[in-house]
Amino acid sequence: VENENERRERATMATCCGIIVFTVWELIAIVAGLIALATNAWIVPQTPGTACILGVQGAGLWTVCTGKGTAVTNCQEVLGNETGTNSTGEQILGQLEEIPDAIQSPSSWIFTSNDECTPISDQAAVKNYYSALPVGATDAKDYWLFIQSTRGLVACFCGIGFATILALASHRPGRPGAAGCSHFLKSLQVSAGICAIGVFIGMLSGLSSSQDFVWNEFGASLESGWSNVANMWGWSWWVFVGAVAWAILGWVVMCITF
Repeated sequence: VENENERRERATMATCCGIIVFTVWELIAIVAGLIALATNAWIVPQTPGTACILGVQGAGLWTVCTGKGTAVTNCQEVLGNETGTNSTGEQILGQLEEIPDAIQSPSSWIFTSNDECTPISDQAAVKNYYSALPVGATDAKDYWLFIQSTRGLVACFCGIGFATILALASHRPGRPGAAGCSHFLKSLQVSAGICAIGVFIGMLSGLSSSQDFVWNEFGASLESGWSNVANMWGWSWWVFVGAVAWAILGWVVMCITF
């Protein structure tokens, strides 16, 4: 009887420790997802040419920031003078290195931005911007549905994360349904995150395929493929990619713990 009681106590302790470990792990993923959702650097042009075509210094899921200073009115001149760009790896490394400083800047957040950004209440302006991209292109397309879908998927990623914590916290010996529900919710969360990444990459790929964007009319030579996309995505997107990767590892932690 004593041995059986000891085994039960050890099993209960393992369950409690596992819940604590997974909760902390999952909260990190949720916080990262919320940071990505509440910052305005999903699109950050990396070259003067892309800044001219996209017409902003940065854009998020809720706000669009045109930036300060004199607006460029002659994109053809800028594009014609564009000589090259950094490699994709250098672009990614630079964006990752700027995340700690950028997060601390009030201008990075949709509620406290002090740059020339659209207010969070002016969603009509955000819709107008994403409804005709690239800016001024002869083959501009409507990407508003892409942004709405990304918003919803990122929000679902964070919300399902909280639900997963609650489901896992209800796990007890003799309650196998709680474990099954936790794995189901985790699969939904990871799926939402991967879909959000795919939708946003699909939008950037569509932008990079624009004839005006690749500068064919101006005789400029620009590396195609991921290099084009890397000139557009910003650090907010990378924060969300990290959140999804962390959540996937959290699924492994869940399997090991229980």
